[in-house]
Amino acid sequence: MKNRRRGTTLKKYLASEMRDPEFQRLYEDAGIELKVAFEIAKAREAAKVTQGELARRIQSKQQAVSRIEQGAQNLTLVTLDRIARALKGSLQVRIVTQ
Repeated sequence: MKNRRRGTTLKKYLASEMRDPEFQRLYEDAGIELKVAFEIAKAREAAKVTQGELARRIQSKQQAVSRIEQGAQNLTLVTLDRIARALKGSLQVRIVTQ
């Protein structure tokens, strides 16, 4: 299978966009769903795994992984754990009080 690369990486995109104060403010104010979505996309990219491959590993469809990475999918802890394991990682949940 060919290694096709389209567009830019999430890391490069975010680095570019974070230079914009308005984008940075919106990103920091984003809901937990979007923050988790970004973390999943970053972890998948770091593992050099395509959305299709991640979908296969978690027994899902590429379209579902795309929705997850867009923050448009309500995730359970079980699904988050499945994704973490598929990317050779582990899920950590913390509650930080101030």
